[in-house]
Amino acid sequence: MAPEPKMKKTREVKRLYWSISEVSSLTGVKPHVLRYWETEFPTLKPKKNSAGNRHYRERDIELILAIRQLLHKDGYTIKGARQRLTETRKVRELVDQLEIPFGRARQRQLIMEIKTGLVDLRKELDFGS
Repeated sequence: MAPEPKMKKTREVKRLYWSISEVSSLTGVKPHVLRYWETEFPTLKPKKNSAGNRHYRERDIELILAIRQLLHKDGYTIKGARQRLTETRKVRELVDQLEIPFGRARQRQLIMEIKTGLVDLRKELDFGS
């Protein structure tokens, strides 16, 4: 009887950065609005690479979701949303308080990948019939 091959333990690779277009599709906020929010909310400061492209972290995405919730759903003004964000020290707590569905970037990314896969599968099935 041959010995079973050893399985390598795979760790989930945690994504560190997202581009502005990826963040836009994840959050439903257009890129020009994201750039505007950077000027209005001092805590929203994505890193930029040497070419000047923005690289958003998970914390930035959570902040964007919180801002969107405050402005579009809760009816805050920009000034009011800025004040609410400064009152709440931790963005993650605010995301939890606002009960934003799929507030975590990895969960939203996974949902987008599943959606894309399902759309591709549907196209293949429609093409095959």
